[in-house]
Amino acid sequence: MKNSDFFDSSSSAPPKTVMNSLYFEDPLNKKIERSLNQVSLEYFYFKEDFNLKVPEEQVLCGCLLSGKSHLEYKEQKNNLEQFDFFFLPEGGQATITNRSQEKSKICMLYSPILNRISKKFIIDPYQKADFIDRGESGSNTKMATFRRVWTAIKNGYFMAGITSLPRESLNQGVVTSVNIEESEEGGFRIYPHIHPDYPEVYIFAIDDKNYAITQYLINQKGETVCKDLTDGGGFFFPGELGHMNFGRPFYKKLKYCYYIWIIPTFGLRESVEPITLPV
Repeated sequence: MKNSDFFDSSSSAPPKTVMNSLYFEDPLNKKIERSLNQVSLEYFYFKEDFNLKVPEEQVLCGCLLSGKSHLEYKEQKNNLEQFDFFFLPEGGQATITNRSQEKSKICMLYSPILNRISKKFIIDPYQKADFIDRGESGSNTKMATFRRVWTAIKNGYFMAGITSLPRESLNQGVVTSVNIEESEEGGFRIYPHIHPDYPEVYIFAIDDKNYAITQYLINQKGETVCKDLTDGGGFFFPGELGHMNFGRPFYKKLKYCYYIWIIPTFGLRESVEPITLPV
């Protein structure tokens, strides 16, 4: 089965009502469940233990966004800390136990297998995160795009990780999920990312309930929607949509200003390189 069998090319120009429906807020009162072309998202808080079983012809990638847990797989109990990622293969079964006094929060993405490859269970701990600098600081000719990126999982079925907006970028104001290109007339232009055929989930984790990142979605007609996303907010969207984020200037020191991202790659490729939206 080809990747294109799961994706309708007309999704590159959905109306604004559809684009607005892709956003969600922190699931404080209700579990969030979304499905997009046979890729399924579950995002929720939990206090009680729960069991996971990955269906046949599917794989799972998840991230613990708050709290502490145990993940038991094949009778081995593994610690799961805040911002740890994990991968479960086809048919994998696990039990997740909350270790916090308060509820923990988790997001999980189930993806179909389009090309079968052999990959095993893994936990990639945040404590070993290796953030890499991307983009540039701002100047009098262009806005800051500087961020730091940790790619936790890149195994052919998923790309997943965290993008950090550091203090020096937030002090200037920063735009991310963009490519900077030099124009023929001179100067620079900033274009939003797209990665056709590969959907993505973003979830924001911000150490200040009052600060928001403005997130933009753009279709192929150039129609745009935007939403201010605070801690726990996010969106699940087809990669045909242009997407970019703006962090307004903010001078308070934060422990973290992150967005967690997961892209299913269906066994077709290890890396998805975003291109620019030609609007």
